[in-house]
Amino acid sequence: MFAFGMDLGTSSVLLYRQGKGIVLREPSVVAVRRRSGQVVSVGQKARDMLGRTPEDLLAVRPVRGGVITDCEIAGIMARTMLRRAGCGGMFRPNLLICVPPLVSELEERAVLDAGIQAGASRVYLMEQPVAAAAGAGIDPHSPKGTLVVDIGGGTTDIAVISMGAVVRAVSIRIAGDSCDNAVQAYLRDAHNLDIGLSTAEYIKCEIGGVLPREKESRLTVRGRRVSDGLPACVTVQSGELVSVLHEQAEQILAAICGLIELTPPELVGDLTETGLVLAGGGSRLYGIGSYLSQELGLEAHTSDDPEACVVEGTSRVLGRLKNCKEGTINIARRRQGIV
Repeated sequence: MFAFGMDLGTSSVLLYRQGKGIVLREPSVVAVRRRSGQVVSVGQKARDMLGRTPEDLLAVRPVRGGVITDCEIAGIMARTMLRRAGCGGMFRPNLLICVPPLVSELEERAVLDAGIQAGASRVYLMEQPVAAAAGAGIDPHSPKGTLVVDIGGGTTDIAVISMGAVVRAVSIRIAGDSCDNAVQAYLRDAHNLDIGLSTAEYIKCEIGGVLPREKESRLTVRGRRVSDGLPACVTVQSGELVSVLHEQAEQILAAICGLIELTPPELVGDLTETGLVLAGGGSRLYGIGSYLSQELGLEAHTSDDPEACVVEGTSRVLGRLKNCKEGTINIARRRQGIV
């Protein structure tokens, strides 16, 4: 019996197959017909429809803030992804799904149901910070405390882990999507230009940054002029966006500091040695790692592919799933009194 590890995120779905590595990486978007609810497309094709769909089509994200908001659509999306990864027919794999550290029991049940609907034989859950640390090359089972900051699409999940469990955790809705919204608002206010969120994300990735770039970059942006509704284009420089995105980074920093204040002193002392683990696609934002490292006085660790840290971390336990009790792995927050 083979097994898959899945990172079911707000922005993307990643699948890791035991013995083969990452076999799928697709946006977590589903296009459905408004009247019938029929699913038209899943993944990249559906993402390309965002902001461009006819009235009869709706491009939706069934996962928001790391939590499933539409269990039926999420199940269809997960089933489609598994089929694309080579799972179908009579073969029903074990499925390990990573979840945020502060999900409720109801939200856990929604993830488990989506996994069963996707065609899995048995479904297990694993906390994202533990998986992210393992994917970044850090031993999550060490008794020393490790600070994990997973900057995703909908939320930034911050946790201190020790001995394979989450000791303290917090989740904030400041992440990739909020940065896109900030860029969109800035273009509207400063340049009188209306743009879609996909364009805002492209601008953020191409010239955005928390700190000034060594060499100033510029980008031509096309959209709709706010004043008269006509097509227009403007030139945006990278320096303009620093203050916009720096505000987002400041809120992440404040959340980290607040979490550290609630963490036992012995584990806080360990952080000077173990440092900071950055994961998630949002950690690719220019300067975010350097900014947090400077402000916290901690060395930042990440992998070459931070977006895949969580799903890469599942590889450590996929081979042991048959020996685990179905339902949860490393869901330790109730024992630790976190919630």
